[in-house]
Amino acid sequence: MLGAASCLVLAVLSTASFAGVIYEYREDSSPTVIGTLEVASPPASTGSGWSAAAPSDLIALFLDNSVFLLGSANLLYVGATLGTPEIQSLDGTQLDGGGFGINFPTILPVDPTDPTIRQSLSISLNPFPEGDFIRVATIYIFPNGQIAIADLFMNGNWVAQVPEPSTLMLLGIGLLGVLTVHRRRKH
Repeated sequence: MLGAASCLVLAVLSTASFAGVIYEYREDSSPTVIGTLEVASPPASTGSGWSAAAPSDLIALFLDNSVFLLGSANLLYVGATLGTPEIQSLDGTQLDGGGFGINFPTILPVDPTDPTIRQSLSISLNPFPEGDFIRVATIYIFPNGQIAIADLFMNGNWVAQVPEPSTLMLLGIGLLGVLTVHRRRKH
């Protein structure tokens, strides 16, 4: 009995371990996930949709550091300034409109001959397929006044994460165990 109850608890915790909806970002025509965004607002029924209008609605943003070179931490909590997000989803399956921006703290040089670095991140959401893009703008300001700007644009799509088959299987095993125990108690 304890085993079945434990399985059920584990299954419930694994499916409800986050406070929002996690969206995965894939580049156009690529199966590789290079970003995840967790939004507190739950998806609404088809047709009514939902909208995130407060910075607190955004819980976590992780982008692949080997692609974006922004570090491996939650980008919403690295001392950055987050603009007011405007994010819409028509049915909760993908992010359909709006966007948000982040300005990162200025990186001052340790060596006076190195440049000062300013970085910003823009995420734009488009209702058309393959219409979302992520832009990282890095501005290098050298001591002699020279400025170099490096932009990175990635086009892709933010789509809601589907529960892994192992999570669904664990939930099924837990429910089956509870039903078995319940039936044995009745007889």
